[in-house]
Amino acid sequence: MNTLTSNIGLKYTVSMPQPNTHYFHVEIGVSGLRGRSGGDSLVFSMPIWTPGSYLVREFSRNVLDFRAFGASGTELRHEKISKNSWRVITDSNDEVTVKYRVYAFEFTVDTSYLDDQFGIINGASVFMFVRGRESDQALLKVVPHPRWKSISCSLDRIDDQDEKESPTFFVPDYDILVDSPIEVGNQALHTFFVDNKEHTVSINSRENFDWTRLVDDIKKIVEATYPVFGEIPYNRYMFLIDISAADAYGGLEHLSSTHCIAPYFRMFPDPEYRQLLSLFSHEFFHAWNVKRMRPKGLGPFDYSSEVYTRSLWISEGITSYYDDLILRRANILTVPEYLDAFVINLDLMSSLPGSRWESAEESSFDTWIRHYRTNENTPNVHSSYYVQGAVIGWMIDTQIARATDNRRSLDDVMRKVYEDTFKTANRGFLDEEFERACNDVAGESLSHDIFERRVRGRQLIDYQWYLSFYGLELKAKSEKDPSKGFLGLKARSESGRSMVSNVLFDSPAERSGICSGDELIAVDGIRIDASKLSFIVANKQRGEKVNLFLSRNGRVHSVEAIIGQRPIFEHRIQKKETATEEEKSLFRHWLVANWDDELRYVDYLQSPIRRQQFDYI
Repeated sequence: MNTLTSNIGLKYTVSMPQPNTHYFHVEIGVSGLRGRSGGDSLVFSMPIWTPGSYLVREFSRNVLDFRAFGASGTELRHEKISKNSWRVITDSNDEVTVKYRVYAFEFTVDTSYLDDQFGIINGASVFMFVRGRESDQALLKVVPHPRWKSISCSLDRIDDQDEKESPTFFVPDYDILVDSPIEVGNQALHTFFVDNKEHTVSINSRENFDWTRLVDDIKKIVEATYPVFGEIPYNRYMFLIDISAADAYGGLEHLSSTHCIAPYFRMFPDPEYRQLLSLFSHEFFHAWNVKRMRPKGLGPFDYSSEVYTRSLWISEGITSYYDDLILRRANILTVPEYLDAFVINLDLMSSLPGSRWESAEESSFDTWIRHYRTNENTPNVHSSYYVQGAVIGWMIDTQIARATDNRRSLDDVMRKVYEDTFKTANRGFLDEEFERACNDVAGESLSHDIFERRVRGRQLIDYQWYLSFYGLELKAKSEKDPSKGFLGLKARSESGRSMVSNVLFDSPAERSGICSGDELIAVDGIRIDASKLSFIVANKQRGEKVNLFLSRNGRVHSVEAIIGQRPIFEHRIQKKETATEEEKSLFRHWLVANWDDELRYVDYLQSPIRRQQFDYI
């Protein structure tokens, strides 16, 4: 063992001797107990959540066969004292070793996964912490299954020739352990350098793709991102990417890495591939915004209970504004492609009722009970802080550019808050500090028009007013005829039945008494399914009455609904017929393009996951 680390008293070992059982085997060795405060016992706790994903996941439910041993190998007494904690009686031992197994078979970025092909370790779901020693340095030894030759991790590896196959990593503290995902398998590693800093793209995929293209595009993302903050704050960064044949999709940020999962079909065609790059761009931007420049509530972490902040609209939402903007700055997205992606956020806020009931701060604070716990009523009462923050970030960017004649932008705000809080004092920022930074950079107050009205308030936003400063305007998409009839519900096919999945607030369907979960049987005496219902309603005129025959909780009854006019759910951003020189200048600085360039839209395929949010009958 390296002599510089031999005196570290906290050592983790994780192995996977039978990966087909989906169990990671974990050992935690604690030494140097004599002379330390804490009495004759140690408490080992498993987190109930993982940073970046604000949902109580109860990781301790996957723990099996918790045991404790003294220095001589004698088994020690222990008891479970809460849902996620075990107390071990040390019996005057100077060393204690805890052993347990963790079931890991949930293929998401928020959890851990193990099968006979590869393993993913999300630290919060595998490694317990020793209460009172969360700040201690530790060592982590990873023992892969013999068939696996690659270990991808951003932790610093301790060089030891005897441990080539089972390397040991240095862990500064428990927060870093949780924040350093590990992939073990036979994944391919691709390395590039930006600003003399090493970046590794670890790709686990059984499918074929032009991985050189992907790595080159990720490099472009890195090159376009770090100038926002003025520096690269890490020595080495790891992109852990799992491409699978399943539908799993998502990403989670970490201090010096990110773990992303994507379906193989998202690699094709090009528009889908570019949206996948947006995921990588989003998670990479978090290396600054949230992992270093963070709200005060997000660290140090309490892993045994929820933590609250009203600033996720900054941490996640403004990151959502930048993810596609970075792709535009890197010339990965064309201007029409960028605007088609950007307008989705405007549509979600203007078309769905949720933004009437939640401000950006309210949405952030309630993430534990709403964002990850959606139901059929979510579009009516919840407006995502991702969406709201992306729109508010654009509003702030617009107002700063206008006030300073394009000399400053939201970039300057992000850099100022980053430097004033993380770099100068290594602390989280306060909500009022971010607002003050926006006002300082703009040279005028944005508090009333933006922060009072939308960050803390629920007022509707005049998108046309903001777009007009760029010589742009919103137009309805031609394929959705607003003169068509409308009920305001979503329907799905389920075992041959047509079921109502969502009903919009204050829609004709809600006013008629149609509920989520109802089975739709017939309209005006005609037997229907979801597609027939859509056809019939679309060809009705506003004000017409229809009789719907439906079943609820096993009882059949009928309701009368009055057809409404279909709202404009989806828009496209177009140029105005004329624009001033000031508007053309703002356009050029925002979109990195000349006003005179043709804004020609092609049949840009938006993600079906995004489009289905507006798929109301």
